[in-house]
Amino acid sequence: MRKFLIVLSGARPEILERCPTDRGKFEGIGGAVLTTSVLATISMSFALGSALGLSYFVAVPAGILWGLAILSLDRWLVGSIPAEGRRRWRLAVPRVLMAVLLGVVISTPLVLQIFKTEIDAQIVEIRQERANAFTTERMKGDAGKELIRLRAAVAEQENIVASRGEKAQDPRNDPRFKALTAERDAQQKQATKHYDELQCQLYGGPGCSKKGDGELAQASRDAMNKAKKRVEELNKQIDARKKELTASDKQARATRLESATEQLKELRPQLAAAEEQQRTLQSSFNDENESLNGLLIRLRALNEVSGKDVTLNAARTLLFLLFLLIECLPVAVKLMQKPGNYEKLFEMEARKELMEARTGMRVAARPAPDGAQGRRTTRQIWDAESALDQPPPDPTVVGPPTVLDDPQEHRPGPLPEPLPEPLSESLSGPLSMPHEFGGMEDEALRGMAGTRAPAVSNAARPERTRARNLFPDDDD
Repeated sequence: MRKFLIVLSGARPEILERCPTDRGKFEGIGGAVLTTSVLATISMSFALGSALGLSYFVAVPAGILWGLAILSLDRWLVGSIPAEGRRRWRLAVPRVLMAVLLGVVISTPLVLQIFKTEIDAQIVEIRQERANAFTTERMKGDAGKELIRLRAAVAEQENIVASRGEKAQDPRNDPRFKALTAERDAQQKQATKHYDELQCQLYGGPGCSKKGDGELAQASRDAMNKAKKRVEELNKQIDARKKELTASDKQARATRLESATEQLKELRPQLAAAEEQQRTLQSSFNDENESLNGLLIRLRALNEVSGKDVTLNAARTLLFLLFLLIECLPVAVKLMQKPGNYEKLFEMEARKELMEARTGMRVAARPAPDGAQGRRTTRQIWDAESALDQPPPDPTVVGPPTVLDDPQEHRPGPLPEPLPEPLSESLSGPLSMPHEFGGMEDEALRGMAGTRAPAVSNAARPERTRARNLFPDDDD
């Protein structure tokens, strides 16, 4: 478990093993990161299960995935904050803001779950208010007004039928009376229009090119008289219909009963259709209103219920701040701790890795060796070393004088470079080289035991001279 907490803290275990005193610090940071991820898992599970109504078989796995995401983010936030330096707080500010944002997102579902009872009661009130507002708006609309008119008309006609025509009928609800009245009003407007045209034709005005009692004036006068005559006829019919509706004799009662029966046959289907339309609208609204149980309406209910109760508002604020503090705990713990031995070793390790990377880049950037130099075989290296081991010439032997034009010309050249050391001390066999640096004979030479006699020490060697030794000593 401790190793797991150290991994969550973002520390490198191989470096932390050298600093046992710093393990507790990083275990605490890892515990804070783990606590944050657990709360995030619970919060998302509540949000998906209670607020969105999903099954917990779906909400819990989704909450676990959310918790793992928060775990990764918190681990990155903790690991990316420098241990010390001038840039520490400047780099920490955006990370602290991100931690606060994550804390707000994670803590909100937890607060909603704690105040679930109060929120559910407030949601019921919100639904009732929405239902009342919908009913009011529905009745104020055209469909609502038409429904009210049809209900009143049906009720009046039913009263007339129930009284067998004894009850007088309101002429304003009689279809024939309303039709006659509407036609009379239209004819009255036509008569007024033709009268204005006649005045324009007789006395001039806008739209009249000539004035006088001509053909146009006569046509306007005839149309006006015709409309007035029709208005008078309609007024007589309206008066007669009104008397029929308000009369109390036997014939009037029979007429009202017959009229009411005929109107009911027309009004009742209209009323049924209007009521069915209103029921459909109401049912659709009720389904929508009952389904309002999401996160937004729960937040609204929490705001409303906390605004009415000071104690509830204070408790909500304290719980929110508590969960927010827990969510910001990993970053806060990282910022409050002082750098220790781990940070120093980590910096040294980082510098070492940088130096090794630079060295590797320089070696890789060097040009490849020449073909003639890169193909030196083991036999050539053997011959070069054998030449160095030859004994010096005998100074007692006199040879022909040698004329040296340039003393520098016969000086011995630089010694060949020694063979590279073995890559590992554990290798006891002969140095293995790829075949591209020699043939099969070189492989045989490398497997042979050394037969060369040890070189003569400097004390036993005679002094070198420039004369040649014609009879060298036998080394055997």
